Amino acid sequence: MKATPYDIFRKDLLGTPVWMEEVQDLETASLRVRELAARSPGEYFVFSQGSQEIVSSTPPRVFALAV
Repeated sequence: MKATPYDIFRKDLLGTPVWMEEVQDLETASLRVRELAARSPGEYFVFSQGSQEIVSSTPPRVFALAV
């Protein structure tokens, strides 16, 4: 039986999810999120196609706005 894939998303500046890639297991998804965040900091999350839930995410980023 084939494992249910996981989708990796990044939130853009408006908070809209942008699909990045699909991986086959949660361990690989966690590794890829760390790699992607190291290369391009931002908010990422992992979505399980099987449970239809977010199963992992990076902490939200706080942006300081200039006054």
